[in-house]
Amino acid sequence: LPPMSDMYSNVAIFGDNVTARNHPDWISQSPLGPSWRTNDNFNVRWDVLCQTQPEHRAEQLDYIEDVARHSPGVWLNSIHFAEHGHCTCPRCKELWKKSGLSWLEWRRKEVTDYMREVSERVRDRAKKKFVIGVLPDPVSSLERFGISFDDLAPLTDEFLVVMFSKNYATPWYWEMLTRGFKKLFKDVKLNIALYVFGPGDNPSEVPAPSELVTLSVRAGRAGADGILYLTDKASQIWDFQKAVVDRVELREKLKTYGCQEVLDFFASWEKIVE
Repeated sequence: LPPMSDMYSNVAIFGDNVTARNHPDWISQSPLGPSWRTNDNFNVRWDVLCQTQPEHRAEQLDYIEDVARHSPGVWLNSIHFAEHGHCTCPRCKELWKKSGLSWLEWRRKEVTDYMREVSERVRDRAKKKFVIGVLPDPVSSLERFGISFDDLAPLTDEFLVVMFSKNYATPWYWEMLTRGFKKLFKDVKLNIALYVFGPGDNPSEVPAPSELVTLSVRAGRAGADGILYLTDKASQIWDFQKAVVDRVELREKLKTYGCQEVLDFFASWEKIVE
């Protein structure tokens, strides 16, 4: 999908199934094997490339800048090392050795330095909004991915935390994560992404609209500044909006939960689905 002038662009940098298939030698390596989706030692959602692969890094910088120039801004994901123990390819081991840093500090520097380059392309050159997406691990992201939230905060306009699940029946856990990330991100805005309907999903196996409505209000009161809802097709977000509007009794009940802003947002959908 080419960039659109009225829609933010979402770019996954190192999670790239097509590039991994075309360049299998670029896949990230570890003592527990490469970061293919089929490697059950890791929770990787797609094939993940080596963080230091020079051709891919250069191509992505140019691509992201071009996308930023043709859209309101860029939201990034898959910005980091695949998982703990990655990457141990010969190039990464040599770069680590030359750095004189500890393993964790070297990985941290690689992620931060590359994000600084991306930020310069989007914010300084293209003059567009820049949002960095991270996985929902507020405690171990440095050890697992090489991510330091303090390092990234000055480089981004906002953060996005992906909180995808097929079930939100226990909203307390997600509210807790939201509260934790709000504390970590300090003055940088926190967005969360919730799962509505994905590619090939069985309608009986996706989150119930009532779960999403309840969690949205509870995440809002915990400090979320924005909420994104994932669907595979435009018709599915329309169906979700209509289902939310139809939950009149639930929305009335949630007025005592302490986040009227989210409820007002839902109420604005009444005009859309008429």
